[in-house]
Order: sequence, then C-alpha cells, then structure tokens
Amino acid sequence: MNRRESCRRMLVLKDAWAARLGIDSTDGIGDELAERFEHLSRYVLAGAVTKPGEASAEAAAAYGELWVLAGFLADARRLLVDEEVSR
Repeated sequence: MNRRESCRRMLVLKDAWAARLGIDSTDGIGDELAERFEHLSRYVLAGAVTKPGEASAEAAAAYGELWVLAGFLADARRLLVDEEVSR
C-alpha cells in the first residue's frame, strides 16, 4: 500500500467514525473518543460498577462507550495491520 492509499483509507476511517458518532467534523473524533474513554474509566475505576443482575443507566452508558471504543480500535487495528502487511 502506498502512502496515498494509506491516507485515503485513514480519511475513510475518519469519515465513517464521524458518522457513527454523529459529529459534523472529522476534527472532533479524537475529542469524542477521549471523552467516552474518560467517562468509562472514571466509572470503572471509581468502583461504581454494579453487581451482576443489577442494572443502571450509567452502567448501560458505560457499556455503550466500551462498545464504541472497541469498535474504533478494531477498525484502527485492521487499518494498521493492512498497512504493515502491504509493506
């Protein structure tokens, strides 16, 4: 994969994630993901995690944030692996 194709794939990743996150500009993706990670880590590290069988709106939000972050990391990993394989 040449540098131009790599840049194009990165733009596609940014565009796709801007749409998934519901933000207007690709410039805000990093901030949005950082905020989600920050909230998730505060929730988990503060010991606020509910016991099995107990549900809360905050737990549901934290799970959703985990799902979003895992999806982004999976897409980024695929991009990086494809780039490394093509070298």
